[in-house]
Amino acid sequence: MNEMQKLIEEICMEEDISFHLVSKNWIMILEKNDKTRLIAGYKFGLNDHALGLVCDDKYAMYDVLKNYHLPVAEHYIIFPNYNEEQVEEYAKKYQYHLVVKPNEGTCGKDTYQVHTKEELFEKIDKTLKKSYSISISPFYEIKNEYRSIIYKDKIELFYGKQRPIVEGDGEKTIYELLCDFNPKYFEKKKEDENLKRILEKGEIYEYGWQHNLSRGAIPFYVEENETKQKIEELALKVAKRLNIKFASIDIIELTNGEIMVLEINSGVMMENFAKIMENGKEIAKKIYRKAILDLFEEK
Repeated sequence: MNEMQKLIEEICMEEDISFHLVSKNWIMILEKNDKTRLIAGYKFGLNDHALGLVCDDKYAMYDVLKNYHLPVAEHYIIFPNYNEEQVEEYAKKYQYHLVVKPNEGTCGKDTYQVHTKEELFEKIDKTLKKSYSISISPFYEIKNEYRSIIYKDKIELFYGKQRPIVEGDGEKTIYELLCDFNPKYFEKKKEDENLKRILEKGEIYEYGWQHNLSRGAIPFYVEENETKQKIEELALKVAKRLNIKFASIDIIELTNGEIMVLEINSGVMMENFAKIMENGKEIAKKIYRKAILDLFEEK
């Protein structure tokens, strides 16, 4: 049982809801007053099935939002037996500086940044061995990434994601600085040879280019400002247009100030947020409780 499931079980006990795990702990069965409701992974079933499929398909999500003239990160879909010349034609527009990723992947897994034709086709073929379809997209110079958790046309939680970037003090190793940055993540990782070097004072080290909390980034609350307002407005506009009831929307702010939707997750994952942020568990529990009680409302 993972931490999210433990949280769901707690809520169910408090709300007099029967809780069972089946299917190798993938499916949660919730029962109350002769009603049965299912949670699959992180999906609560509050969105309609077609919407869930669109949100979890990076290219479909891009194409739908593009159809409504909403700002969204560009994606190009690739299937097995793809046309290499067509892919190369697309890649040349961006001088091969692209991101290759599973079309339906999560948490930044099997996601690669490439710079050359050789790298591109190597990663495409490697990723297609694990995924039926993949997406490639331009590499965007991202200043910040933000997540909005939407529930019933409201933003229940808004936070930014800070990449693991540390500054040297002339005394600590890269590993020690990373542990200071995000102890929950880095203290569990082995100190490999690349991280044993002591950073010179003022020297900057970037551990990774992705903003995923599952890859060492940390969440942070955002002060009220014009950028936050624009991002929240875009998230709510997307949610209303697609009739999203419960999901998380990731929006990126580029170094040139442009904002666009990066992805939409129909499964709402808050485990890493709950671990890292003060009162994070209570915040996640409050949001999950709303979703669970909604499942049992009269339909």
